[in-house]
Amino acid sequence: MAKTPQISPPFVWLGRYTEQITLLAILVIGALFRSYQLDSLPPGLTAGDANVGLQALGLVHHGWWPALNADNSYAPLWVWLQAIAVKLFSNTALALRLWPAVLGTLAIFTTWLWVRAWFGRRLAWLTAFLLAVTPWAVTISRNAGPAALYPLLVTLTLWAATRLWRSRSTQTALAFATVILLDFLSGPLGWLLAFTTLTVGAYLTVRSKSAHKLGRTALVGAIGLAISLGVLAYLAGISLTSLRSLPHDLGFVTSLQTIGDGLVRTLLMFNVAGDENWTHNLSGYPMLNAFTGLMLVAGLLVGISRLHERRYRLLLLFAIVLLLPAFMTAASLATTPNAARAVADLPLILTLCAVGISYMLELWYRTFPINSAARVTGQAAIVILLALTFLEGYTQYFKAWAGSSSVYAAYNEGPVAMATHLRAEKSRAVQRYLVAPSDVLPVIAYLDYGDTSYTALEPAKINDLPVASTNRLFVIDAASRTDAIENLKPKFPGGVLRPEYSAFNQTEIYYTYEVNK
Repeated sequence: MAKTPQISPPFVWLGRYTEQITLLAILVIGALFRSYQLDSLPPGLTAGDANVGLQALGLVHHGWWPALNADNSYAPLWVWLQAIAVKLFSNTALALRLWPAVLGTLAIFTTWLWVRAWFGRRLAWLTAFLLAVTPWAVTISRNAGPAALYPLLVTLTLWAATRLWRSRSTQTALAFATVILLDFLSGPLGWLLAFTTLTVGAYLTVRSKSAHKLGRTALVGAIGLAISLGVLAYLAGISLTSLRSLPHDLGFVTSLQTIGDGLVRTLLMFNVAGDENWTHNLSGYPMLNAFTGLMLVAGLLVGISRLHERRYRLLLLFAIVLLLPAFMTAASLATTPNAARAVADLPLILTLCAVGISYMLELWYRTFPINSAARVTGQAAIVILLALTFLEGYTQYFKAWAGSSSVYAAYNEGPVAMATHLRAEKSRAVQRYLVAPSDVLPVIAYLDYGDTSYTALEPAKINDLPVASTNRLFVIDAASRTDAIENLKPKFPGGVLRPEYSAFNQTEIYYTYEVNK
């Protein structure tokens, strides 16, 4: 059988520092994608992100220790991190996006470490680059939700487990136990990742018949695992009330037809029709571009053909397990495909894409084993396609997605502007009221945290207000306009209704109704 040709990386001319310079360049690209215009993109704040911000503010100002609850996606680690951000940078939307950007950049590095340990440097560079510029990864790394944790945790967990398996030292056992604790503090996806990793590790250890050789390493690992489970048990114990809603929040489905339909739509999201949620994606656009999507198919075929190698078996196993929440939970199936529920699978999917790219290079080199011009041409073609992936990633997020009015609606442009308006009117001698539905109140409550000088109420509650000779200002959410005006005009006649316009597209996003006595 012919020997597989050795393929030199395209930047080998950098010499002895090729590895460091290439990795640094990828990290810089990833950091720029995650930090550029971070103060204005995304353009507002979702209610879910604001709920996390409110819990973080509660921890900072009142010592409310966050437990497991639906508002933080059962991930107290995320609240603790965000508490640091709001303590340092106040209660702004930007403060909630800083950790996602930092963790998204770190995930590029941990992905490189893990893929290099399993597949070598070439695949590590390819996967890290794809993670740096793929819009799916960029969007998640700029949102304020706990989904930003998982690309980092998945790759960190797999790398730590690999280090422990190879060195079996007490230091690596302690490091692995620490990572497992972070997984336990990161919600259901973290629990799934931790228990899957532990189960696979236990199986491989028993099969290798080397458990009796671990000695002190096994003791340190067992103690670390016991501490991690104890922390999780404590959090569960103080969160019993909210945990009762966990089965409802997740809602694993049992209908084979529903699961099958969700599976098909989830698999198609990579190349055909992606997430239709504007907070996750350019609605309906495939999660991967044409090149990486085709390479994913090639990588899957290569992985299946190499199942005799343990690294490919494990790659496909984790890819399947971590994709389960995306098509087996009711919350996901309601909006299938769901990019946020599938985000733990993101590094694994991109690794398969890198496998496909590498295989195509190998095929090209086998076809032209001697012709150096042909070999350089094949390598140049891949570099060009990766450059186009970079440009398409930038264009999709910073042009197409950022330029859509639907994104501004999804990120509550109106409520964010209302919070700014309420702050601006604080010094006036006028009684202020916020009229808005309950689903957007957390956004305004977070941005105006601590301001008790205005009253928040739903439109129906306007009739309960006393009639007094005071100046009143009602700031009204666009969705509440009709009902609010119907109640305001009879109760407080003579007021002036003014629309307020979007700075993005000049549409009416909220209203003010002022009554001067």
